Formats: sequence, C-alpha cells, structure tokens
Amino acid sequence: MEPNNTYEQEIDLKDLMFAVLYRWRPILAVAVVLAVLLGGYRAVSVYREENDAAALAQAQKDYESAVELYEKNQANAEREIDNLVKSIEEQQKYLEESRLMNLSPYDVWSAQTVLFVKTDYQIMPDMVYQNLNYTDTILAAYQTALMNLEFLEEVAEKVGLDERYLEELVSVTVSGNLLTICAMDGTESGVKAIMDAMLDGVKDAQSQIRTSIGSHTVSEVSSSVGALVDLKLQNTQKAQSDRLVTLNDSLTKTRDGLDALAEPVAPSSSAMTAVKSGIKYAVLGGVLGAFMVVFVVCVCFLMSDKVYSAKELKNRYRVKILGTLPVSEKKRFVVDEWLRKLEGRAHGADISAEYGLIAANAANYADDMKSLMVIGTADEKLVAAVAGGLESRMAGVKVTIGGNVLRDGNLLRQLPGCDGVVLVEQCSRSVYSDVALEIETAKDLKKTVVGCVVFE
Repeated sequence: MEPNNTYEQEIDLKDLMFAVLYRWRPILAVAVVLAVLLGGYRAVSVYREENDAAALAQAQKDYESAVELYEKNQANAEREIDNLVKSIEEQQKYLEESRLMNLSPYDVWSAQTVLFVKTDYQIMPDMVYQNLNYTDTILAAYQTALMNLEFLEEVAEKVGLDERYLEELVSVTVSGNLLTICAMDGTESGVKAIMDAMLDGVKDAQSQIRTSIGSHTVSEVSSSVGALVDLKLQNTQKAQSDRLVTLNDSLTKTRDGLDALAEPVAPSSSAMTAVKSGIKYAVLGGVLGAFMVVFVVCVCFLMSDKVYSAKELKNRYRVKILGTLPVSEKKRFVVDEWLRKLEGRAHGADISAEYGLIAANAANYADDMKSLMVIGTADEKLVAAVAGGLESRMAGVKVTIGGNVLRDGNLLRQLPGCDGVVLVEQCSRSVYSDVALEIETAKDLKKTVVGCVVFE
C-alpha cells in the first residue's frame, strides 16, 4: 500500500464533536468549579452589600417611589379606559341613530331658500353723521334665532327627529343682505318638512326682531328642492367610521399597557437576593467553564497529529483495515460506553471472535505469502497480542512479532526477510507521520502492507 500523498485533510465535524463529548468529565469538573467560585463570590458580595444599612434604606425608598408611580399609571390607564369605553358607546350610538350618517351620498335630498332682508337705511349725502345701519345685526339675529337650541328642538319635534341630529342637517348663512337656509334629508317630503319648519321660525322671529332691533322686511328670493350626489357627505361618514376604529385601537393599546404594568416587588431579604444573584452567576460560570474546556479540546484536536480513528487511517493512506479492537477490556463509565457505541468504535465485543475476523481478512489479503511481520507504533503488548492472535489462526503462515521499526534497528534488518507486514496502530498514541514512514519503509523494501489493526 502506498501513502496517499494527494490526501487533503478535512475537519470531520462528527469526529470533532465526539472528541469533545469524550472529555465530558473535565468539562463537567471545570464547569462545576467555576460555577461554585463565581456564584459563591457573587453571593457573598451581594449579601454584604444588601446588609448595609444605607443600602437597605435606599432600597425601601426606591420601592415606595416605584409603588407610587405604579398606582398613578394604573389609575391613569383605568380612567382612560373608562373614557374610551364611553366614547366608543357614544360613537356607535351616533353612527346608528344619526340621520346624516345613514343618508346615501348618492341620493341626498336638498332644499335651499334664499331670503332678502331689507331695512329703511339710507346714506345721507353731505352729512357728517349718518343713520345707523342695522342690517347686519338683523341678519345675525335671524341666524341666531334659527340655530337656537330651543327652536331646533321645536323643529325636530315637528319633523320627528332627535334634536341632537337635526343641527347637522340644516345650515343658515349670511351674505350681504341675503339669508340662506339649507336643509338635507333622505326623502323629498322630509326635507320639505324641515324647510317649512325653518321658514315658520323666520316668520315667528320677525315681529320680535322688528321690535327689538328695527323695522325691516323679509322676502323670498329663490327656493329649490332636489336630489343630488354629495361626495363630501361620503367623506364625512368615512371619517366618523374611522374615528370608531381609532377609538377601538386606542382602547386595545391602553388595556395592553395596563396589563403590561408590573407591580413593584418589595425588597426581599438580603439572603434571598444573594442566593438568586449567586445562582445566576453560577450558571454563567458553569457555561464559561464548559466553553473554555471545549475550546481547548477543539484546538488540541485540530493541532494534534495523533491517530483518531481507523476511518481516518483508511482515508489518508488507502490502507485496508483488518479490524478494530478496544485498547482495554476494563469496564468503562456508562457514558463512555454509550458514546463509543454511538460513534461506532470497538466497545468490549468478543475479542476472540474479533481476532478470528482479523485473521480471516489477513489471510484473504495476504494471498500466497508465507511469512508476515507485525509492526506498528502501538504499545508493545498490543503488537504482541495481535501477532499471537494471527499466528494461532493462520496455519501455514509464519507470523513474526515485530514492533516499532522506526525506533528499532534490529527489527528493520529483519523486515526484508518477510513477505508482508501487518500494521498495528493505537488511537491517541500513534501519529499519522509515523504511520506514513512505516508504509514508506515497507514500500522501499518491496514489502506489501497487508492491512492495519487499529486499537481504539
């Protein structure tokens, strides 16, 4: 077998993960030590600080201030919620009962009457002092009388409306000597009834205004009734509907804010505070300790040249793996045994059966070879054990116990006398560079590397 000189080493994340997991004992030990040290230090420090009289007094003062602020915010939120609930109820009622909000913008009946108010005012030519002009005052008096709440209540009663919703259906404007009265409703008869009631109000107010302000006459200039499309009304209705949505959103946010208010916690005993703080820092210390060990293990794994697994040997040097054996048959921790099974390493199987498989593989790969030398950088006892196992199971083949030919000149001189070699390597002891030299030495002496036995 020739070394694979074109092999590009890649980091196997699975091997790296198991390399870390196998170090669970030092990871756990360092994590516990740092957790105890950091948690204990923090607990003692906090306990000393909390027992200080000034600190206790300040903590109580801060708590009282926090309670006062909490109660104030809670009261404000509850008051705002009550106001919003009332506003929502009123807005819903308005949208349901208001005649204006229930009119169709595409079928609005509108009535308009223009009245001319004439007084006896005349300009006196060449006179320094002129008579007083009461026209504007009279027009304002009519406008006030028609939009007076008492009068609107009378009109609403006549036409069968709630006085609260009549005001938004009528308007009275003044321009020059003209008094313009406008009204709207959903039907022709309805708008005519409103306009007639408004004009009756003009007649009723006329005598009183004449007496209190001055003589005048009122005459009708124009009057019209018809259906029209009022897109401004559509915008007004939408604005009122949006206001209801806004109120509901505000109510939801205010309730959420009230629910989110956290009631201040009274200062606990210094011992309890110290324990809580110590636990937090203990957890932090444990995580930090575990991370430190994991980091060191990862660095060592990446920098190390030692053999980690039989799979890596096979990939690097294209050497046949005759079999894998556990380094020791002693009982391991349950966790270690579980990890070995999970990774697929040798974990206390029937050693005799394993040697039988190794001997069978060696016999198949050795073809007609009559002599084999067992060499490798594994422990000498392990090399001898493999040689003994092969010798007893390979009839007709002479098996020579070798060892580390890179360190023993006598073995190196014996190497040309055999037909092939069997490598024995040990994980965490053998190094890849030595394995490469062993394979290269066998190649230079024209010897075939039958395969490799790996102790894991």
